[in-house]
Amino acid sequence: MDILMREIYMLSNSILSQLRMISPYWIVGLVAGSLVSVYLSSRIASKVAKLSAERLWVICLASFLGIASPLCMFGTVPLIAALGQKGVPQHVLASFMVSSVLLNPNLWLVSFVLGLEIALTRLVLAFLCGVLAGLAVLYFFKGKDLFSFGQFSNKKKKRAFLPDLAKAFRITTPYLIMGVTLTALGERYIPPEWIAGMFGTRRGLGVLFATTLSVPLYICGAGTIPLIRAWLVAGMGTGDALAFMLAGPATKLNNLSAVKMILGTKHFLLYLAFVVCFAVLTGWIIGFFM
Repeated sequence: MDILMREIYMLSNSILSQLRMISPYWIVGLVAGSLVSVYLSSRIASKVAKLSAERLWVICLASFLGIASPLCMFGTVPLIAALGQKGVPQHVLASFMVSSVLLNPNLWLVSFVLGLEIALTRLVLAFLCGVLAGLAVLYFFKGKDLFSFGQFSNKKKKRAFLPDLAKAFRITTPYLIMGVTLTALGERYIPPEWIAGMFGTRRGLGVLFATTLSVPLYICGAGTIPLIRAWLVAGMGTGDALAFMLAGPATKLNNLSAVKMILGTKHFLLYLAFVVCFAVLTGWIIGFFM
């Protein structure tokens, strides 16, 4: 009984320590995300709606606006459908959608828990992935239909800051607690040399391991941050961590089901292959230099 109580006490301390570390970034991220969602999301949508030229700067702007959008994918999909019905080109929509899947203001701010270098690199990679997606659609789907919008309605609801913030807290809190609990359990019962053996001594395979692990483990972006931080301390490479953070959002079940709503099966598989290959290749490249 004493041993059990001691284990519970140690785990509780570890969980509280993780929460103290990540909570300031999480709270700032939620507040920033709600502010953008309530006061800037309509402006972001109007900016995207005006993009039509087949120019690199247009694709870059669409990718940046996708990252700036705080909407979840089930909010982004109707927005993309509405923009598509207004005549916004497919390459613009593709760039906006892909970067929006990979990153948002809240998640980017929480990423600073992992350090300035990783947070900035994650931002650049999400932006670059959106740009490449837009260019690929521009050159390979010219004159072809990529999206299938079906019967989407674009009903706008008036949003208020405090209810939006409360909803964000309510949705993300269980996943954050789950993430820090898994991290505490891992730190307590998984030997660090296992993590070092899986990632640290296998540069090329580490990226593949991280990409594979992201599929079942990436449930919520903020919840995975303490887990990644613990792995980095144990020997995970920067390239492995970034591959996890790129492939994870792209293969998260909620995001997959939302994206599939506007892509046919064939195009959905192409999207999935594109993002996963991007995660693996950039993970290898970054692992070589960082």
